[in-house]
Amino acid sequence: MQMGKTVSEVSLSDNGQFLLKVEKRTMDLVEHFKADYVLMATGSSRQGYKIAVQLGHSIIDPVPSLFTFKVEDTELSSLSGVGPMLVTHWGLSGPAILRLSAWGAHELFLSEYSGMLMVDFIPDIHLEDVKHILLQHKDQLAKTKASNSFPSQFNLVKRFWRYLLEREGLEADILWASISNNHLTSLALLLKQCPFKIAGKGQFKDEFVTAGGIPLSEISLNTMESKVTRNLFFAGEVLNVDGITGGFNFQNAWSGGYIAGTKIGERASNNRGLCE
Repeated sequence: MQMGKTVSEVSLSDNGQFLLKVEKRTMDLVEHFKADYVLMATGSSRQGYKIAVQLGHSIIDPVPSLFTFKVEDTELSSLSGVGPMLVTHWGLSGPAILRLSAWGAHELFLSEYSGMLMVDFIPDIHLEDVKHILLQHKDQLAKTKASNSFPSQFNLVKRFWRYLLEREGLEADILWASISNNHLTSLALLLKQCPFKIAGKGQFKDEFVTAGGIPLSEISLNTMESKVTRNLFFAGEVLNVDGITGGFNFQNAWSGGYIAGTKIGERASNNRGLCE
């Protein structure tokens, strides 16, 4: 067991053994070791990617994944904790947003985390049906303040409904009867295609995992062994594997480590048997 030390280089000898250069910079210490097997579980460490390249692998550029969105909307902060998504005082969070950040990790990185997010707040209702429901509600509650009533089919929170009315420029005390059909169409579009301007990742740099790393095409997934270098194994985030929850990524690391460790143990045991 080597604690507080860093593997800075790994190369192969003529007989196929790994040659490891190990450093402890606080003591200006450099050591050299030989190994029959190497298991890399270096996460998103740049040093890990560097060593993988030294041993013949390619790298898909790593980028942050599973993060929240910063949104340019001064009124959004009043909705913290409200709505189909988790609204925070700086933007949007929750499972839906984290999934989007994972699916679009590379595209978001290339756009420098800016763009427009379109949100459908009532995905089970078609746009034309939304318009029809709003028209019906207008006819049935003509003398009621719009801010105090909205169609029950939408299953919204009142604060969020009032936020939509404000975005549409409608006064808080306007009656349903006074809302034009054009405004109703615009409200329907806000419910189905509500735009939010994304202005960056969450302000606390809270991404959970990294997308990118060693391509899975270079790994035998049933053993986690490299297809490029024999007796070299990988597990965890050093590989180009990331899921839509942090739990998936933990499980991937644990499962990959178990598979790789088991295979190394079997191979080492068989090789000792041949030598005896």
